[in-house]
This record gives sequence, C-alpha cells and structure tokens, in this order.
Amino acid sequence: ENVYIVYRRGMAELPARKEEVEHAEEEGIVFKTLTNPTEVLGDENGWVKGMTCVEMELGEPDASGRRRPLVKEGSEFVLDVDTMIMALGTSPNPLIRSTTPGLDADKHGCLITNGPDGLTSRPMVYAGGDAVTGAATVILAMGAGKEAARAIDAAIQAGKPC
Repeated sequence: ENVYIVYRRGMAELPARKEEVEHAEEEGIVFKTLTNPTEVLGDENGWVKGMTCVEMELGEPDASGRRRPLVKEGSEFVLDVDTMIMALGTSPNPLIRSTTPGLDADKHGCLITNGPDGLTSRPMVYAGGDAVTGAATVILAMGAGKEAARAIDAAIQAGKPC
C-alpha cells in the first residue's frame, strides 16, 4: 500500500533533483529521511516482512563536507514492508553479473533487457534503473520499476515458474 524511500540523511542532502522528489511525492512515495536500515526481516519461508531501522541525526561535516549521519540512541523501530529494492549508487554493481550467471551486459556493464518490461537474458529476472541505463533520474528508475512489476505480475498470473 505504501512505497518508501529510506535515506540516512535529510531531504536537503538527498542526491536527487527537486523535480525528481516532487514527482515521487506526486506518485505517493513516502520519504523516510534521517532513517537508516540495519536489518532485513524475513518470515519462515524467506519472504521479506520488514526491516529494522534506526533514526539518524546529522553531525559535523565529514571529509567531503557533507554532514555525517549519526545514530540516535534508542531509536530502533521496524518498518513493515513486503518487498525491498535496494538502490545504491548510479552504476551497475559488477557483483550482480559475477554472482548471477546468464545475465547479459553491455560493454559498460549495464544489464541488457529485452524491452521496457525489464526482462533480462535470464528467465524471470528483471532489471531497471541505473543497472540498465547507467546514471539517470530517479523518476526513470521508478517508471522502469513499475513496468517490471506489471510484467512480473503478468508472468506470475500466466503461471510461469519463478
């Protein structure tokens, strides 16, 4: 029912353009800033059921000049979620290809998909965002996620094995 962006710094430090944030908010995205996930919680079948988070506060600037996030003691809480998409950085992580045989990539390391639904060269494995396009906008990544979600749902409804 809810979609969250969880980020350990504040809105002012969010690495996104103002328009991207506005578009995300228009889509109903809830920003949980000054929040840091610490653990993924799963059920007995391995399905995601939540994540443990801690609240953060901004301390003194680090070597890069950005204010360093610090954990607020005693602020741990659980955010109930049933799906997680980790978005870290703006270039494809080379570990994805080396740990997932059968994924085709281009010369820049971006995953190759069969079209806008995000289906990769490996059955029932979908990709989108920077892992496919390289550095781009959050709104484009969100759109790719929606297209992939539609395709995944259609594949499951059609009885394709996961």
